[in-house]
Amino acid sequence: MAVKIENKAGNRLSAMAEIFDTYSGPVLLLEDDAQLTALNGPGVEVVEAIGIDEGLSVMPAVIQLAVKTRTENRSRTRTFSLPASGRQIEFTMLPQRDGTQLMIGRDATLEVNIRSALAESRTRFKDLVDVAADFAWETNRDGLISYISPRGAMGYSPEELLGERPQSFLVAPESAPTPLPFSAQTTVRNVELWVRTRDGEDACILVSAVPVLGKDGLPSGTRGIAIDVTEERNRQSELARLKIRERLVAYIVDALRNEVTPTEMVHSAASALGRSTSAAACSVLVRGPKGGVLEFAGYGEGPAQELVDEIANRLTREDGTEEGVIGEFSYLAMQTAYRGAANGSIILWQRQGDAVWENDEPALLKAIEPQFGIVFRQISDQYVLEHLSRTDELTGLQNRRAFMEDLSREMSRYERYGSGGCLLFIDLDNFKTINDKYGHEAGDDALQAIAQILLDGTRTYDLTCRLGGDEFAVWIEGADAGIANARAEAFLSKLAAWKKAYGKNIDDFGMSIGISEFHPGLNETVEGLIARADRAMYDAKKGGKQTIVFAPGKRADG
Repeated sequence: MAVKIENKAGNRLSAMAEIFDTYSGPVLLLEDDAQLTALNGPGVEVVEAIGIDEGLSVMPAVIQLAVKTRTENRSRTRTFSLPASGRQIEFTMLPQRDGTQLMIGRDATLEVNIRSALAESRTRFKDLVDVAADFAWETNRDGLISYISPRGAMGYSPEELLGERPQSFLVAPESAPTPLPFSAQTTVRNVELWVRTRDGEDACILVSAVPVLGKDGLPSGTRGIAIDVTEERNRQSELARLKIRERLVAYIVDALRNEVTPTEMVHSAASALGRSTSAAACSVLVRGPKGGVLEFAGYGEGPAQELVDEIANRLTREDGTEEGVIGEFSYLAMQTAYRGAANGSIILWQRQGDAVWENDEPALLKAIEPQFGIVFRQISDQYVLEHLSRTDELTGLQNRRAFMEDLSREMSRYERYGSGGCLLFIDLDNFKTINDKYGHEAGDDALQAIAQILLDGTRTYDLTCRLGGDEFAVWIEGADAGIANARAEAFLSKLAAWKKAYGKNIDDFGMSIGISEFHPGLNETVEGLIARADRAMYDAKKGGKQTIVFAPGKRADG
């Protein structure tokens, strides 16, 4: 394609050139042979720019515009970028009767640059808002949402939010700061608000806002940005709960460790745990190696003991913390263990209809369980050691030391309450004959049989003891002479039945029993009570053995 420069030359173009001689923008004529002719000085510069090799790429666009102009028979406007200089020239192409196209241009470089800068600025602003906030918003003079970021907010689409009042999304409007940032009269930054999302969840947002002034200088609304900080607040809340839990665990564990006796430990633990939670009551049980309850403590007004036992007996390690309802109580419970072996239970109680368990309370039980498991094992070990130190190894009855301690305590209690009781002192008749005749194993059988007879004939709160060798003692709580005599006769009867079934000739083996009654108000010592029963026992031996004799001062009725 040839580009022709016509600078006021030729009869055909001279008139047009005179018209645009003073026009500041370039004017060109596109002839029907696709040649460009400059009609003024600025047009010459444009034609020269297009005439270079790089400029040839502009011509297809010029011809395309000319075709559209001619086809539609109306003017068309398009902006062209000149090679090398980068100038932006906006040409309006006017179809002429002779088939040529008049191109009247103006320099649009500044305008294009401004538009480009504005578009870039808008993009930059959008990117900054996207980075700095989760959404941007605007309210109008009536306090209604008039703009929201295209992606919406809090799970809502823009269409769902437009025209709504921001305060309608607050979780607790009555406790929100005033004035709200959505109607701020001055610039506010990072106002914390809790809002309800479209899914019904609570979310925390930080809102910054500036007032918007209308043309009259009066407030016409507010605009700002909001940042969702829910995860951060939840992390902070969880951290705060962890710190509180750590303090509670330390408090409860200290309450355990600051006591000396097992009973005090368990009662202190139940009390500390009950006060540290929303529970109305707390039950703590410590079990021994064989599963029996060694210690029990309750705090507050809890359920009947049978309900406590029912929950404690069905707890397992696999359940972790267990929640449920029994009777009129709701419970939160957990089994304790040491090295995998269950050794106790912790049960929190609430009456049905009261506040539900707080979210952190199951975690609190899990946090203290290892400490409770260790302490409960220590209590169990202490019981085992104490039991060994207080128990006769062969018979399982109390030894002399334990019996003397417990009897002394019982007599002191009976002195206070005016109650009585009876002591039976038992010496085995011809026990040495069994050892000599059948060996010490047979002797052990006999001693163990006597122990079982005594246990079977007494209650759990009576005291049974092997004083040593072939001597035994039984304290029968609250018994009078008649009851004591009946128990002693039952012992003799059961011994006779055992001898018959034993299968060896031990007919002369028996028991001589001396009985002393305890009467409050006489200030009798344990040693004195035993000494009287001992003398009565010797009287029984002198009387022919396998008999019952009461100490002086009281004889058996009948």
